[in-house]
Amino acid sequence: MENRPGNNPAVSGTAVSPSHVDGHAAATIPPAKPTRRRISRAVVIPILVVILLAIVGFAYRYFYDSTHFVYTDNAQVSGSLISVGALNAGEVSAVNTDVGQHVTNGQVIATVSVPMAMSATSGGTAKLGFSNTQSQQVDVTSPLSGVVVARLADPGSTVAPGQAIIDVVDPTALYVTANVNETDIDRVKVGEPVDVTVDSLGVTLPGRVEAITPASAGSFSLIPSQNTSGNYTKVVQVVPVKISVDYGNLPLIVGSSVEVNIHVQ
Repeated sequence: MENRPGNNPAVSGTAVSPSHVDGHAAATIPPAKPTRRRISRAVVIPILVVILLAIVGFAYRYFYDSTHFVYTDNAQVSGSLISVGALNAGEVSAVNTDVGQHVTNGQVIATVSVPMAMSATSGGTAKLGFSNTQSQQVDVTSPLSGVVVARLADPGSTVAPGQAIIDVVDPTALYVTANVNETDIDRVKVGEPVDVTVDSLGVTLPGRVEAITPASAGSFSLIPSQNTSGNYTKVVQVVPVKISVDYGNLPLIVGSSVEVNIHVQ
């Protein structure tokens, strides 16, 4: 077969490179479209239904709790701390008890040596001293049965008349003081049941509203705030509420934190 000059690449002098052929072929092949995964409605609809039900349930629970309960975690276990000391000034000779020990009504908890006139100065002023006689020893007794929560003096300490040597609390007469916001106090009534969650014990105990203090907690501060300046900022006040708790023989700690849920009508 005769080769024509126009058809023979060698004769025409034009060389066709392999890269030119491959690039031209690649240009003519359209790029593959990325595949998109479509989420089936059978999967999306149940997820949306679950989310909607969760939102509705949360909203209903919030509405129910805010309507039927008054909640606060600004609460603590309280008790009547009784300070026990001598009626006479003197020097503590002995302390017969310590923190955590039980004392009974009338028990001698300490002994105080009362000074007496030993001599007189040239001006007639009496000089006081101790002769270590039995007549100078005064017994300090506990006025109630309870537990010692603080020891405030040691042997050798000098005490003034009425100065506390120990603090005693009755463990059977503890209660809860809950500070309720003034915006919710009108919903709280004496006698309403209360759920008391004690942080130190991890239990929830039944309680009852015993009294509502007719004054805010800020009224008892040593220096009550006087908002007389022009940059006054309103702050929500809290009102102390006394709550009795049925704790049986559980070891409640005075001052420990609790959470309360008051069942309001």
